[in-house]
Amino acid sequence: MAQHDGTGEDAPIRDPESVYQVIQIVGTDETSWEAATSRAIAEAAKSINDLRVAQVVELDTVVGDDGIRAYRVRLKVSFRVDRRRRSAVTGRTEEVRRLLIVVNQTVGGAALTELVAARAAAGPVEFHVLVPASLSKDFATARRLSTLGVDPVSGYSYADLTPLGAVDEEGLRQAGERLGTQLELLRRIDPSATGEVGDADPMLAVATVLSRGDFDEIVVSTLHSSVSRWMRVDLPSRLERRFGLPVTTVEAPPS
Repeated sequence: MAQHDGTGEDAPIRDPESVYQVIQIVGTDETSWEAATSRAIAEAAKSINDLRVAQVVELDTVVGDDGIRAYRVRLKVSFRVDRRRRSAVTGRTEEVRRLLIVVNQTVGGAALTELVAARAAAGPVEFHVLVPASLSKDFATARRLSTLGVDPVSGYSYADLTPLGAVDEEGLRQAGERLGTQLELLRRIDPSATGEVGDADPMLAVATVLSRGDFDEIVVSTLHSSVSRWMRVDLPSRLERRFGLPVTTVEAPPS
């Protein structure tokens, strides 16, 4: 749902007759409500472009024995959801296509870059990158042992390992790095492309993004079908059936 920033010669400009969606977000900071507000808006802007108004709904603090530990602010944030853009060159209002790119291990792939360039050349388009969170090796092992009790290969029991945490921090870190890499490449074509890390379940991750706005096409960038877990579970066809959108699959060459 990225929007061009208006610096290019033919970049679209805002149309005053537009449609917006309102969501609530919560920001937290140890120093002040102002800092919490800035943090919340900065994080929201990473995955939602064209934020327009942020209204403070509620202020509170987290208090401990040593005093205030954190400041929290709840905001109502509005952002544009329609696809009309008025061209700075022609003055005409144009419909902008929206593409959702779902990618993980194939970030930076040549085939995906070529597809993005072709879509951008075909007409006004906005890109949003979704990287489903990875499961790190240690987290995946711990999760498996928590259900099996004993690893049939190593003989270790779940009790022998560090307890399984609620969040796979290492997996999120890896996904965040991949997102940064893909956005850096994508912004050479569209400087205002946006992106986010989603749930480890790609179906749930896509559903979350689509709950905020509509897209014209989903692009799934995956490893070669001979080794791709997404292809084994037929992710492209499942996305197409569930969400009713055309899905284009970009496979990496066999290794």
